[in-house]
Formats: sequence, C-alpha cells, structure tokens
Amino acid sequence: MFDVKRILSRSWHILWSYRVLWIFGFMLALGVGGGNSGGNSNYSPGDRDRAMAEWRTDWQSLHGKDAAQILQEVFRWVGQEVQKFQAEYPVEFSMIVAAILAALVVILLFSLLTTFLRYVAETASIRMVDEYEQTGKKVGFRQGWRYGWSRAAWRLFLTDLLVNIPLLILFVILGLMIWWIVTSALSGVESSLITSLIAGIGLAFLSTFIVIVLLVILYVLRDFAWRMIALEGMGVMDSLRNALGLVRRQWKNVGLMWLVMLGLRILWTIVFFILILPLLIVSILTAVGGLLVAIIPSLLTAGIASLLSAPNYWPWVFAAIVGLPLFAVVAFSPILLVQGWGLIYQSSVWTLTYRELKTIEAMSISEQETPESQIGG
Repeated sequence: MFDVKRILSRSWHILWSYRVLWIFGFMLALGVGGGNSGGNSNYSPGDRDRAMAEWRTDWQSLHGKDAAQILQEVFRWVGQEVQKFQAEYPVEFSMIVAAILAALVVILLFSLLTTFLRYVAETASIRMVDEYEQTGKKVGFRQGWRYGWSRAAWRLFLTDLLVNIPLLILFVILGLMIWWIVTSALSGVESSLITSLIAGIGLAFLSTFIVIVLLVILYVLRDFAWRMIALEGMGVMDSLRNALGLVRRQWKNVGLMWLVMLGLRILWTIVFFILILPLLIVSILTAVGGLLVAIIPSLLTAGIASLLSAPNYWPWVFAAIVGLPLFAVVAFSPILLVQGWGLIYQSSVWTLTYRELKTIEAMSISEQETPESQIGG
C-alpha cells in the first residue's frame, strides 16, 4: 500500500541525518536559483531642449509610415545617437562596450558553472538517497561527487531541455502576440488595434494555460525519468517513455503525491519568506566572508584593467563585475543553504516515491505469478 506519511517522514529524517546532502542542496539552490553618469559632461539645458525638439520632429515624421519603416527609422535614430556619443566621448564609449562584454562573459561563465553543478548535485542526491535506503550507508562528499559526475548528469540536463520545450514555444507565441499588438498600434488604425488587443490577449491567456497544464504533467514525468536515468542507467527517451507508463499505471498514487507536494511547496514558500528577514541579518555577517573571497580576484582584475590603460574609475568597474558574483554567493549563502534544504527534501520525496511505486508494481507482478505457479504445481 502506498504510504505517503512514511515517505514524507522518512525524507524528513534523511534531510536532517544525512548532512552531506546539504552541500549538494546548496549546489541545487545555486543552479535553480545567479556608474557614474559622466562627471566630465558639458551637456547644457540648451542642448537638451534642442535634442528634444529634434526628437519630436523625428517622431512626427514617422506618422503615416508602416511598422517596417518605423523600425528602420528608430534603428537609424539609435545608431545616430550612438555615433554622436562615440564621437564626443570615445574613451567612455570604449569602456562601456568593454564593461558590457565583460559582464556578459561573467554571466555566461557563472550560468554554465551553476547549471553544471545543478545536474551533478541532482544526480548525486538521487543516488545517495537511494543507496541510503537500500543499505543504510552514508557516503562522504567525495563519493557523492563521483555519483554525480557521470553521464547520467548530462542525460538529466537533456531530459530537462526536452521537457521545457513548451515553455520556449510559449515565449515565441507571446513575442508574436506583442509584435502583432505593437504593429497594430503603430499602423494608426483603431479597429486593427482593438482586434489585435482582444485576440492577442485571449490567445496569450489560452496558450499560457495550456502550457502550464502541460508543464505540470511533464515535470512529473521528468522527476521519474531522472530517477530511471540515475538509478537504472536508461537513456533520455527510454526514461521518458517508461516514466509515462509508470504514471499511467500508478496515476492515483502519483496524483496524490503531487497534490501533497503542491501543498507542502506552498507552505514552504510562506515559511521561506518569513525566514528571509533573519536570513538577511545573518547574511550581514557572511558578507564579510564574501568580501574576503572576492577581494583577490577583484584586485587582480583591477590591476589587469589598469595595465590595459583603463582610465579613471573603470578598473574598479571591471573589478566589481568579476567580484560581485563571488561576493553574492558567499554573502547570501545562508539563504541558499535554507533553499537547498527544501530542494533536497523535495528530491528525496520523489526518490522514495519512485522506490515505493516500483515495490508496489513488483509485488503486484509477484501476486499475479503466484497463483499460476501454484496451479502449475
């Protein structure tokens, strides 16, 4: 018999007794969960008025043109303004471009690192909880990392990518709806604008509702598929097919657990927001550690930027770009740790649910085979 209470209480016990999992929960939280305006400017009020007059003239000249022509004019105007800024402030323009590129590189590297850690941690936590249930054995961080550092982590990522395709489609649909409404507004035809607003908003709500329902189902399938990949070595498509079969056969038990987890997730969200304030107070203390961690990379970055002839305060801008993610991770580590507890508990619940459903199905098959063997005897 499917015992929800036992699964929840056992997952709670695992969370507090198997503390190495907290490290992987921290990694999960990382993955789930990341100037100066120009003191030398001589921009006078007369220049500003003249620029506003030019802007009004340019805007009035757009009246009566279609959307494509308007966009061309807008891009032309933006290009002209950028060229003016570059001509008047060449050093600031170069530094802004370099800072934007540096920020994009840092964001990309940080995103890749946290994504990598997320799926390694997910794989490790699934295998560690499963092994603990089978043998009662607790492993250390090194062995847990070995469990996560595997081909299964890559398959978990691919599975997640496939499952989230409807979300990408929704973004495309919403983008097209916005484009339709904007082009209708720019056309100047009131009837076209009203039609696009009514139809666009209606289609946006309908598509959003459909995608949300679909994602709820797909995320349940994903949770079981991940465990089939991590524990049974299945491929991506095989795990999704088998997860679909398992959910079909055990839809009552799966639905019950989903409803229970939905309620717990809502309760946890409320508790987490209550804890935010004390956690932020604790983060004031950990911010000191964040400064110590970030100071060396930041100083190195500032030194390199100075050697590359970055003027004035710009070396410190680049230092902040590099040091801020490191500082944030350490400073807000209490919040990430508590968030990781919730993620580890959720992962443990679904791992134990998967084990329970497999046991129920194995017992069912055994009961069906036993009468046949007795008749044969």
